[in-house]
Amino acid sequence: MPGDLRTVKLGIGLAGKVFKKFDYDWLYREVSKNIPIEMDFRIEASNAKRCAEIFKDDKRICVPKVFDKFTKSRMLVMSFEKGISVTKVK
Repeated sequence: MPGDLRTVKLGIGLAGKVFKKFDYDWLYREVSKNIPIEMDFRIEASNAKRCAEIFKDDKRICVPKVFDKFTKSRMLVMSFEKGISVTKVK
């Protein structure tokens, strides 16, 4: 990830030289702050549990169960649920 962040910083620096009217520094700050959070699957597991609680009474929505015993910062283990993607619902 540190290499990816350096690449993003380099790309933003180059874009700033090409497009002088735009300030892209905010983008690097946002990416460098949020990428570590997005990469921690324990946070995703917590979000899935919150989502399951929110929709617990809606039989149309099934949130996969999180297996805490196996979930780590770099691995999220959830049950497989057969269904329809939210992108396929009318």
